[in-house]
Amino acid sequence: MRKAGLPDYKKKQRLLYVDKTPAATLSDIGGRYLEEGRLHDAMEFFQRAVDREAMAGIAALAEESGDVMLFQQAHKALGSAPGPEAWNRIAERAFSLKKFAFASHAFEKAGNAPRSADAAARTNPAEPPSP
Repeated sequence: MRKAGLPDYKKKQRLLYVDKTPAATLSDIGGRYLEEGRLHDAMEFFQRAVDREAMAGIAALAEESGDVMLFQQAHKALGSAPGPEAWNRIAERAFSLKKFAFASHAFEKAGNAPRSADAAARTNPAEPPSP
């Protein structure tokens, strides 16, 4: 069921890519998505609005939740390149949340090959021996 006040898929696409929606409106809609915990949808609106403050907030939330892909998208939209420390930080967070594929990718970005391999091994653990 769609939450009140949030556009359905077709309207969302129209607002983002067809209509000349003002940046303030896009940011407002992004904020409503954010309130509903829909970070990826919020990011789309903030990115289209070029709302740097909101995108930085999304990057921080992505780091907290170990969402490496959203973290990367937010930094790309901001035109910033996270350093190895930032990549290791989000990788450790993702690892602690058992998001091993995300952790492996982030450790790789940090240049931390041993931790990347460790996380990757946990993504596809070997099948236990049959009894």
